[in-house]
Amino acid sequence: MDKIPPVQFLFRKPKYPVIVNIDGVLTCGRSAITLANRLSKLINLQEGSYDAIDSTGEGWSFYSDKWILSPLCIKKRWTKLEIIWLYNNRKNKASNHVTYSEKSLSSKRLDRVFNDIFELLNKT
Repeated sequence: MDKIPPVQFLFRKPKYPVIVNIDGVLTCGRSAITLANRLSKLINLQEGSYDAIDSTGEGWSFYSDKWILSPLCIKKRWTKLEIIWLYNNRKNKASNHVTYSEKSLSSKRLDRVFNDIFELLNKT
């Protein structure tokens, strides 16, 4: 059995949990270990750069060739609505997919929206 490579960090660690978008397939992890385990199970993981979001809504890049998470990315801040769209339009939806409501966003904090979506992803 191949050893799962650990997720490394460039400059600093993200605020966990983290959600990674691999070409429309979302995966998540509460720590570097769980993130590495879930990323290693993806069959469509090709060498390249992928978007990632930490619990503060900060944008990150995941480089699959070196298994590095870096804060150096094009999109630095994610809004509540963008995170919801990312979740609702993902490719790895289950048959009992529950969409996250886009209503009443002004009354919800970003960390609550992120944690709700993380918990929904974590169940799958």
